[in-house]
Amino acid sequence: MAAQSNTLNLDDEADLLINMHLADEADRSQNLVAALTQYTSALAIDPQRADIWARVGRIYIKMDNFAQALPALETALALQPNLLEAQHALAFTYYSLGQRERACELIDQVARRSQQSYIWAMRAYIRAHTDRDPMNALQVYRDWGRRFADPLTRKARPLVVRNRDPRKRLKVGYVTADFREHSIAFFMRPVLEHHNPDNVEIHVYSSGRHDAYTAELQRFVAHWHDVIKVSDEDLCTQIRADGIDILVDLSGHTAGHRLLTFARRAAPVQVTWLGFMLPLGMKAMDYRIVDYGIAPAGHEKYYDETLFRVAGMASYAPPAYAPLCEEPPLLKNGYPTLISLNSSAKITDAMLRLWARILHARTDARLVIMVKERTAEAAQANMQPRVEAAGMPLERVFVMHQQPLNQFMELGHVADVALDTSPVSGGTTTLHALWMGLPIVSLNAERGVDASTARMLQGLGWPEWVAPDEDCYVQRALAFMDDPDRLSALRYATRAQLQRSVLMDYAARTGELEVAYRLMWLNYLRGNRQSRSVADDLSAQLAAVEAPE
Repeated sequence: MAAQSNTLNLDDEADLLINMHLADEADRSQNLVAALTQYTSALAIDPQRADIWARVGRIYIKMDNFAQALPALETALALQPNLLEAQHALAFTYYSLGQRERACELIDQVARRSQQSYIWAMRAYIRAHTDRDPMNALQVYRDWGRRFADPLTRKARPLVVRNRDPRKRLKVGYVTADFREHSIAFFMRPVLEHHNPDNVEIHVYSSGRHDAYTAELQRFVAHWHDVIKVSDEDLCTQIRADGIDILVDLSGHTAGHRLLTFARRAAPVQVTWLGFMLPLGMKAMDYRIVDYGIAPAGHEKYYDETLFRVAGMASYAPPAYAPLCEEPPLLKNGYPTLISLNSSAKITDAMLRLWARILHARTDARLVIMVKERTAEAAQANMQPRVEAAGMPLERVFVMHQQPLNQFMELGHVADVALDTSPVSGGTTTLHALWMGLPIVSLNAERGVDASTARMLQGLGWPEWVAPDEDCYVQRALAFMDDPDRLSALRYATRAQLQRSVLMDYAARTGELEVAYRLMWLNYLRGNRQSRSVADDLSAQLAAVEAPE
């Protein structure tokens, strides 16, 4: 029970109940400022309510204001030391503020006392992103899967597939909460637009909020299902009734996922793709679509899913508004500007110290750190103390809060060189930076989640931008800043290189994806997973399945 005051009169109790009701309503409708206002009003009536302090902390987390979340959650735990909700939120806050070891210790304590799926998933996320050992990442996600997904798989109702025609038009279902202005939508728009309706019938099961970009995507989808209010069990029933052959998860363990629908075996073939680079830890996901850059030969042991390899893992559709700055800003400014575009959760203290080395070596260089916090005040409160602790020259480091997409795509007018993060690298932000005309300095790594930028740069023809170690990372950044002519040439070259790449050959990538789905379907009909690459001869595989026994 939350700590309660015994001194409230009836009027105060009524006002508090009204404030809580209005706060909950605002929270559900994503009106976070209104929710915060109402929770604060409730605390003015009864400041001893630990549960309300925890909710205030959670609202600040939703607002990406971790510096403000911290004292609210600490107050909740001072009032009620074992409040699970507050401890869980505090662990994520520690992680987001760069205090990763404290985050790991706390989330382990919380998980030992909980049988909640979201807590064990958070434990896996924090631990997998703190420890770079891919086998440890697999283990912590299996800890989640054994408790929450695999028991549902064992108890799942038998799935009856009546139409087993190997050449039939496949029904493909995409399951996501991110068909909005989100990185997944940028990758998926060209896929939805280029699917061949003779080969596949596309269904979307959307469990996320809508925005203007959602309407753009809906134009390409004949069967769009809004399922945000549908339970995981009922969604499984709906997908089975729709007769989906290939069900594709685009979320992994991110917000709004429906992995427990997949755990119930909603479709004969179940695939995860794009949304989550780490293993899912569950037995019911049959395949993971990858390329050899993200998952080289030998990486099969790091996943429960069978790896199905395509030539190019993703397509990239740049934002419609992306004005190219034709010259690097240093020519006008007289000094070079570096920029970090990745989420603040990816910026470790070790990364800040590495960037400090670059700034101390090039004493006129500036660094812009764009973080995920939504206001300038929150961004400063989160990052500025860490910047100071890293020994950076404060007069040359600028912390920028999260920008709307149009303003984000103008940052090539501000910066000359982008700096990637490690151990967790950029993804969509890397492609956006290249589209802006920025070269990128990155560190090499083994795991896909750590090496996403490195593999993109190598595949696009810039392997020399990938540093094998920290010393080389510093030298690569300095070399770019010392060569204005090269930076000028790259303003056009990076965008042109992307346009010529497999990432923007939409018809080929989508056709390859349809071949992958067909081969997976043939595997299902055979009862094995013999085909694991689009390099397999589809005609031969069809003939083998259709041959009389």
